[in-house]
Amino acid sequence: MSAVREALETLGHPGGTLPEPRRLAELFVRFQAQVPLRRAGCGTAEERLAGWLEAGAGLCGEARTDAFTTLAAEAGFALEAGHARGTAGDPRTVLVADGGRLLFDVSFPLPLPVSLDPPAAELATGYGTLRVRPAAAGEEVLLETRGEERLLYRVDRDPASVSDSAAKGSSEETELFRLLDDRLLRFRGGVLEVSDAWSRLRVPFPARDADGLEALFGPPAPPDDGREAAGQPPTLAVYLASGARPEALRALLADPESFAGTLPEGWAATEVEARADGFAWRVREGDDLLRTERIRVVPDGLVLEAEGPLALFRSRTLRLEPRPEGTRLRLLATLRDPVPPRGLPEGTRRRLVFELANELLALDRVAAGG
Repeated sequence: MSAVREALETLGHPGGTLPEPRRLAELFVRFQAQVPLRRAGCGTAEERLAGWLEAGAGLCGEARTDAFTTLAAEAGFALEAGHARGTAGDPRTVLVADGGRLLFDVSFPLPLPVSLDPPAAELATGYGTLRVRPAAAGEEVLLETRGEERLLYRVDRDPASVSDSAAKGSSEETELFRLLDDRLLRFRGGVLEVSDAWSRLRVPFPARDADGLEALFGPPAPPDDGREAAGQPPTLAVYLASGARPEALRALLADPESFAGTLPEGWAATEVEARADGFAWRVREGDDLLRTERIRVVPDGLVLEAEGPLALFRSRTLRLEPRPEGTRLRLLATLRDPVPPRGLPEGTRRRLVFELANELLALDRVAAGG
């Protein structure tokens, strides 16, 4: 049995399966979920698929797209090459089916096929929310994530437009990458990054911990290149798109009484002390001291340093970034407690994201007069 046929069997597509459209979608979903996204070795598509079967080797970029094209052809599916071009003009190959109405982006990677025909439904992914917008130059694939919407690329469905100069590297230049239903994992340069539509966590993660990397990304672990994230503390950033204007938010942040309105119900700011660059206070719930905060107001936001039993973060930096319809809020926190060697448990990460997101939502509510 050839490596291509064996790979199809491994992906749950046995010989003799009729090439029905839903079967192609199922094959794509399994391929994206089971074949690691990591740098590919040299060789033909069949040789690279053999490397995946034998040693768990990964595929990325054009090599990944070529491998899936080979699998689909072996299974009897008709796929055509399309041309995708990002905002920086970088070209690469995507695949289209059903007369060019269905997009299979193998190298990004997208977890599901995307309809290019309007009205196309939104697609929730570990990256964020994907949308397709018709345009004269080709359908635009948009991604809404972390408080902003951006153009990923435009798709030209004409196979003749695919250039031999399409990028031969990976669109994700990373050592390890794993896309889950609600978040994505990356490892590069001694840093583990966990991000979703609202947040991004970065923690140092030693490359020498091969067992830990295999637990997160599957085997084989990359060789230890000695790179460490020296001196970089664990950080968590949370984002929100607010309809309030930056000037309204700046005025709110500079006024202790107004800013105190963002505290959770039942909490109060006491012993407020004005300072040359901001203010300080003690946050209490009844008679219980929760934390002491020092707030430094800066032109594009503020910096908070905290101590106390409910100071989950040593510092929190809020930045205000103007948007056409309001402001993008970015809250970057430095964690107070040491992070376990293999990163935060998912439940802990979610709790910390929830805490920071609530701060941004409260700020947005107070700014709106709620």
